[in-house]
Amino acid sequence: MKQENKENRYDIGIIGCGPRGLSSLEALYAACKETEKKPKVIVFESTEFPGAGPVYNLQQPKTNWLNVSERGLAITPRKEIELSSFTVPSFPDFQNWSGYAEKQIPSTMVDTFPLRSELGRYLTERFDSIAKILIKENLITIVQGEVDHIALENNGVRIEIVGGEAYRAGEVALCIGHQPVELDKQMTGWKNRVNEIDGSVLFTQPYPVSRIVESTGLIKGSNVAIRGFGLAMIDVARALTEGNGGRFEILNDNTREMKYVPSGREPNTIVPFSLNGLPMSPKPLNKKIDEFYVPSSTQLEAYELDLKKSLDKADELLSTNFLIGAIAPIIAEIFIAIGDDTRPHDLSESELVEVIHSWLVDAEYEHKLIVSKELPASKSLKLFVQMATGSAPVSLDYCIGHVWRHIQPTMYKLLSFAPISDELVGDIVLLDERLKRYSYGPPVDSLQQLLALIESGIINMDFIADPNIEMNENGWHFNMNGNTVDVDIMVNSVLDAPQILNVVSPLPSRLVQRSLIEPIHDKLGVRTRKDALMEIVGDTGTIPVAMMGRLAKGTLIGVDAIAECFGERPSFWANGFIERFR
Repeated sequence: MKQENKENRYDIGIIGCGPRGLSSLEALYAACKETEKKPKVIVFESTEFPGAGPVYNLQQPKTNWLNVSERGLAITPRKEIELSSFTVPSFPDFQNWSGYAEKQIPSTMVDTFPLRSELGRYLTERFDSIAKILIKENLITIVQGEVDHIALENNGVRIEIVGGEAYRAGEVALCIGHQPVELDKQMTGWKNRVNEIDGSVLFTQPYPVSRIVESTGLIKGSNVAIRGFGLAMIDVARALTEGNGGRFEILNDNTREMKYVPSGREPNTIVPFSLNGLPMSPKPLNKKIDEFYVPSSTQLEAYELDLKKSLDKADELLSTNFLIGAIAPIIAEIFIAIGDDTRPHDLSESELVEVIHSWLVDAEYEHKLIVSKELPASKSLKLFVQMATGSAPVSLDYCIGHVWRHIQPTMYKLLSFAPISDELVGDIVLLDERLKRYSYGPPVDSLQQLLALIESGIINMDFIADPNIEMNENGWHFNMNGNTVDVDIMVNSVLDAPQILNVVSPLPSRLVQRSLIEPIHDKLGVRTRKDALMEIVGDTGTIPVAMMGRLAKGTLIGVDAIAECFGERPSFWANGFIERFR
């Protein structure tokens, strides 16, 4: 057992200090206004960028973009925290910090999407501005290290870091983000075989993308396959091309159409593939187009009232119909209001509601107003880009996805901690995840870059939907519809879902193995109270460990949005902790 220094004792330990850890620290001291005694905090962060964490680290390449525009990046500012003996200064929201709020930007101007490292710089500056005050007051210790073990001991928590000391805290807040999970059968098979094949390389994670670009296996003439067809795939493809010296030239300022100019250092071919081959749809090009999909205050109030009425009879809710029933009329109204810019139809509002309901209930449902899943992925990509730029009639599914995006904050607030069954929580999360290919979509420029790479022949779309893949002496052999290709580098860009039962990182998995905690659903995260303390298996009590991050998915709805990190949830935890701490 690691030696514990008696001086290493604190009131609260915050493990993981990305955006959630930062927000939790701020909420903790904001909740201290009425207490004379102030808690001593120890913060653990494995990277050198507290506040930003690994996702927003400042040293990542410029090819990693946010999928939230500067206009839409609604991070709550920190208000001044005036305590009895010191004051924590206010800190602006991102838009004021970056200077965006001061600009007079016309609604027709193309939305800008910050680099992920730029948001990281904002977060680290925000962290530093509170940390330097707390350091001066001897209230905070910051440890750069990875926590690999916590144990409940003597009304507190013992915290151990890899290769370092042990610490003790009265309570712990787990603010950890993406955690590694067990590899699935396909990935396990590849990992077991790849070392036997000369020249073949397998990357089980897409980040950091620099590992892939700098790989000795990546040479001129390499064929690279990317497993997954989402945001991470775009980052990897951009890193392999633009990150290798290529460049994109804009051919049309209105549609953002581009062509790719190669450097000669990019792979010979990039082969993306996924189970269904369905592409993401881009966010609207600018504010003017996006405003089509914004519900009015009256519509939002009606939606909120409808959900609250349903939740008043939560024990009667057996399916997602209550959620779909609340939003479908609003989507129908908005689709009709868009007018001639939608796909032509002669449906009444009630008939539109029926189509919307049918598609939200059944992902296989087909209708002329909905982009068919049978359409080749490259054609779907072009169509969605045209809709996002106002150069093609809007389909009903595109409208559904982007109205859903605007209504998500209200939905997340009302459904988190709602007294509904675990099975229904799972169904709601699945529906929200399904719509993320619209609501969490990338900027238009990202998809125009993919289209330019397809047009140039660098991206090969022949194997996009569930190809047959076998390993041979050359690496991976793809076969689909009579087309074949061999690839020597495989990148898995499918990000791990927050399923606590599949997590293999020692910190959360040991809590499950010791039967202290359990998932809210076998495909979701752990069960917590509103103050984030995790509930004990088979008991009404809790353990002195709060789960603030993605692994609370299920109890919390909407754990992946950056804005949710700075919402009311950290305050629920902080207020609960201060009540126990007094």
